[in-house]
Amino acid sequence: MSFDQTFQIAPRHPLLVEQEIAHLERIVPRWSDDGGSSLLGQAYWRKRVIDLTRCSELTPTQHATVQRILECVNTAI
Repeated sequence: MSFDQTFQIAPRHPLLVEQEIAHLERIVPRWSDDGGSSLLGQAYWRKRVIDLTRCSELTPTQHATVQRILECVNTAI
């Protein structure tokens, strides 16, 4: 099963969405600065960010932030 497969995403509380974005904003740049050397790997972080992009509760600003994080994950190798 691929990490990129589409699944129905349950609604998330806005506070949880904001916390998830904040967490990814802290972790992903650090992870990608280390050359993508995470025990969890690029596929894990990419899945986390993609799951968040599918969240209908995102505001336009949050969506832009998540897209920026996704670009960071996609370019880290």
